[in-house]
Amino acid sequence: MLSHLKRFFLAPSTGEPLAFFRIAIALLGLVQGGWLAGSITLLYGANGLVPWSISSGIVDPYMPQLSWLQPLANATGIAADTWVYVLMGVYLCSLMVLLVGKFTRYAAFIAWALQFTFINTGFMAAYGVETFMHIALFYCMLMPVGNVYAWDNFSRHTKPVANEWNTLSIRVLQLHLCVVYIASGVEKAMGIQWWNGEAIWQTLMQGQFARFDMHWMASYPLLAKVIGWSTLLLEMGYPFFIWWRRTRPYGYLAIVGMHLGIALFMGLQLFSSIMIIFNTAAFGWPYLQRAYKTIVQPLRERKRLQRAGQLATQAFWHQYE
Repeated sequence: MLSHLKRFFLAPSTGEPLAFFRIAIALLGLVQGGWLAGSITLLYGANGLVPWSISSGIVDPYMPQLSWLQPLANATGIAADTWVYVLMGVYLCSLMVLLVGKFTRYAAFIAWALQFTFINTGFMAAYGVETFMHIALFYCMLMPVGNVYAWDNFSRHTKPVANEWNTLSIRVLQLHLCVVYIASGVEKAMGIQWWNGEAIWQTLMQGQFARFDMHWMASYPLLAKVIGWSTLLLEMGYPFFIWWRRTRPYGYLAIVGMHLGIALFMGLQLFSSIMIIFNTAAFGWPYLQRAYKTIVQPLRERKRLQRAGQLATQAFWHQYE
């Protein structure tokens, strides 16, 4: 029993999935920061949508928050909103450093601490992307995400080294996702809305989520029910079909498809992206590798051969010019 557990958690493996996790999370954070760049003071400023005087009364006073900048602003004479821009700049720079894999753990810690400060202050966006970004940056602090495809370890003459810490980290991601999905599915199943299709209908009709005119679904109530049942099946069944090798690729594609549907029909692109990143790092990386070897590499080789043939033909005719 102990030998099976040890092999399950500590069998050596390479760190490519964790490197993908680091790079994808950093890129997503930079994209999110770019989207917020033009509205930073409105969302997080001292007198933004939720002023610091209000948000500081909601958050635990021992939690980091932007209102801590006020004494600094008073002492330096520099506007508090200017310091917010400075912190956002440091946050984005730390994500760029994390992306290239330089001082990975320190960059992840800075990004994690600053992201925590922002989500504790002012505009608190919903639907989970901030929470999962916070979790992802925390994992980047602790997991060996900088051992592969990183500036700190870059060398043309070295290959990724398999070790047990990579496997343990992947197992943590896998078990975390299982808990997340089954908890979400059970919570949904406790209400009637996901069984009778009402949750799907209300979501697609809400102005903040609606992206298409879906009134036609009123004529097909069974469709909303089927979508709701499918969601419950995917989430509550996630720990079962994702661990069985025969169903894992289909389960992975199904869960990715569900999040793509959320991005398309609800406009929650960032949330969908971070969930796809988690799933790909935890379970989907081997399938990406296989797709690359069977599709991308042959196409690149074909283009290389075509280019070589064109150059040979040009060289042949140049002899007679």
